[in-house]
Amino acid sequence: MWDKIVEFINASTKPLIETAILIGVAFVLFVLIAIVGNKIIKRQRNKKKKAMTLTKMIQSILRYTILILAIIVILSFWGVQVGPILAGAGIIGIVIGFGAQDLIKDLLSGFSIIFENYYDVDDVVEIKGFKGRVLDIGLKSTKLINWKNEIKVFTNGDIKDVTNFSKNPSVGVVDIAISYNENLDQVISLLEEQLVVIKDLFPQVIEGPNVIGVVNFADNAIIIRITVKTESEQHYGVERAIRKHVKEVFDENGIAIPFPQLVVYNGNNKN
Repeated sequence: MWDKIVEFINASTKPLIETAILIGVAFVLFVLIAIVGNKIIKRQRNKKKKAMTLTKMIQSILRYTILILAIIVILSFWGVQVGPILAGAGIIGIVIGFGAQDLIKDLLSGFSIIFENYYDVDDVVEIKGFKGRVLDIGLKSTKLINWKNEIKVFTNGDIKDVTNFSKNPSVGVVDIAISYNENLDQVISLLEEQLVVIKDLFPQVIEGPNVIGVVNFADNAIIIRITVKTESEQHYGVERAIRKHVKEVFDENGIAIPFPQLVVYNGNNKN
């Protein structure tokens, strides 16, 4: 029994050492790929998103290639005849068993996403009702993170419809309610005059704010709409600032923001 154990250890020492060395080399290559990728991204400052996207894709391709080659070489270290397996029909059955059709579909979709420029790393997109910033684009999947720091992974083959919020400037919309008793022309002129300061406070504003005018007659208020064009996905803070500034302007000028109210009319009472 002891002789068999010693014999096994002696027989396994060389492939164990070779396997450990190969794993170490693969790990070093992964680290080098990450370092080189980061340097490329830093150099391409003017095209950072596209550089990040292409770098992530190339890194993914290299990692898969290194991993597959490492597995093949490790098998050969342990005496497995890899050549006949790869050349024979057995490998086809193994690949199909692991879902090669889905894998190929994901890979092709990943290339389409990159080369048809659906989105880049750092873009804000919506996929299947999930809106978030693109963290990573790989050969097989895409990772998004939303404002609550929730991360969701989509296989590229399942991505059919994408809404990209980062390709064009964003438009913020603020609806303001005023009383029916207010003078519309005066209120609109006051807003146009006072909202100019918003563009000075927020450099991300591209155009506006613009007072569009009356857009609706509600039950107890007239609705005035204000729009502002900003850099992509930068309109949320600007909208909040507009609402705050409008409230301050209305308070200073005695303009009422109506509360819900109910008027009861008795038809029998002429007074």
